[in-house]
Amino acid sequence: MEQSSGKKERLMLAAGLVLALTAAAWQYFSPASRELVAGRDVSLALLGERSSALLVYHPFSSTVSAFTLSHARAKSGAAGWRRAADLRNAAGVAASGEKVFYISLSSAPDLGALQETLDNWRAEPRRLARAVSWVYGLRAAGATNLSGFDLFSLFGEFSKLNSSNFILTEISARAQAAEAAPEEGPAPLVEVFNASGRRGLAAQAAKRLRALGFDVITEASYPTLEPRTCVLSFSGDTAPARRLRESMGLEGLEIRVSSRKSVAGAAVILGQDYRIKD
Repeated sequence: MEQSSGKKERLMLAAGLVLALTAAAWQYFSPASRELVAGRDVSLALLGERSSALLVYHPFSSTVSAFTLSHARAKSGAAGWRRAADLRNAAGVAASGEKVFYISLSSAPDLGALQETLDNWRAEPRRLARAVSWVYGLRAAGATNLSGFDLFSLFGEFSKLNSSNFILTEISARAQAAEAAPEEGPAPLVEVFNASGRRGLAAQAAKRLRALGFDVITEASYPTLEPRTCVLSFSGDTAPARRLRESMGLEGLEIRVSSRKSVAGAAVILGQDYRIKD
């Protein structure tokens, strides 16, 4: 009888050791969990179509620096990790760890809803259950590069927080330009023409482009009224025109290559259909 009891204890100890080693392996091979154990900051990008947020969790102080950014529509097929790295650069956050973590969203990040869940889930546990289910659904859909163990670890850390632990910062318009094209060099020289018949439209558009870092060398009226807005490239290299088009939210427009000579890399002719986007 004693021999059977001793064998059972040894089996239980062995099973416990296997579970402990498995958990340690998960922790070691899950990058976010490894950063948390080491006490290093973990950056998580919440990537929306036209706005994103960067949450930088500081384990030592149990605080979250939250940076919000409005931007042009994300390029089709843009890698989540690349967008997350660009967002971190725009926020001026020093890189920590070896990976950039992200969750891709179909809408704008709602930090208010996140804070409300953290404030109230203890009184209403269903809030946390819904949040866990939602995030794991994103994991199953491939909308995040966080492992299941990483998600478990981050949920454990965030469950200790409430809205008072968040420090909110809005990233400036000039930082948006860095986020939109961090590896493409200085913004190109561009021209802006008003062919809409509405006074001051070229000046308004030029002001916005300058805020995004573009060097607008011409803002003038066009000699004729044009029903449709168009984007021009002055060479076979359409990269400047593509950057101009994306920064103005005109992704659907075809770029025309113009034979006119100009020191500018691209131009936009604002037609009667153009509206300044809020």
